[in-house]
Order: sequence, then structure tokens, then C-alpha cells
Amino acid sequence: MPHHEKVALTGVIEHVFAHRFTLASGDKVHLADLGPKGAEAFPLQQGLSVKLEGERRPSEIKVTRISKKGGRFVEVEHKKPHHGPKHHHPDLPADPGAALTAVKQAGWTVHGKPERKPKHFEVLAYQGEGEWTELHVDFAGTIYKQKPADADKWGLEA
Repeated sequence: MPHHEKVALTGVIEHVFAHRFTLASGDKVHLADLGPKGAEAFPLQQGLSVKLEGERRPSEIKVTRISKKGGRFVEVEHKKPHHGPKHHHPDLPADPGAALTAVKQAGWTVHGKPERKPKHFEVLAYQGEGEWTELHVDFAGTIYKQKPADADKWGLEA
């Protein structure tokens, strides 16, 4: 099943969990999400007959429109999550050389090759006489996370 497939369902709300709910439709039960703002605009009630439209995700249906049976649709907007300035993923090509250059320019000594992840590189490095550190470097060359290196993950001797 492709992600974000458009769906339209009619059914009865069985259980309500804040802005999420289960919808019994035919012989199936679906988990649906209105989002906090959507739940304010369309109060959810157990036993309510509804029609909804949305996008099927791996874990739930993101509701984009919902109505009481025979009523008008309420539009529901799902905003993208906002991450802080240290958590950004520029849409750039993955260049391990650029990641290494950024780490070295920041004063780190690198050991081994960067490990490619979907949205960043992980680099094993240290500064001066310091401890081994795992650096997360985005594709723009920004070091946005530093944490003590896991000896097992990186094959370090204790």
C-alpha cells in the first residue's frame, strides 16, 4: 500500500483519545487523527456517525475533512512539525567530504569515515585530549548534535 493514499470513509466513532479516535467502518476499525486544532473545530463524541476524508499513513488516517452524517464538512489542516534551529535537514546532496571538512574546520580530529544516514552523517572525532565524540553533521556541513561515542557502535576499546 503506498503511503499517503487518499481515503473516504463513513462510520461510527468508537473510542476517543484527545484528537485521535477509532472509526468503525464496515467490518474494519481505523485509527484516525484530527490534530489538536481539528478536535477544537470538530468535537469528537463516542457513538457519533461521521464521514471523513484523509490520507492513509502507516499508523493512522490523517483526517483532512470530517462531517457529521448528513452535515457540512469541516476542513482540518495538519501543520508540519517545527523543529528547533539545531534540527534542520537542508535539501542538499549528501557529500561525506563536506561533512569531514566542516568537522575539521571546527577543530575536531576525525577517525574513520563518516557514516551516512538518511538526513545526516555521523562522524567519530575528538578534540585535543578529549573523549571520543559522535558528531551529527547535516548535508550543509552544520554540526547539530554532539554526544559521547558508544564504544560498541564505533568499535572502540574500553
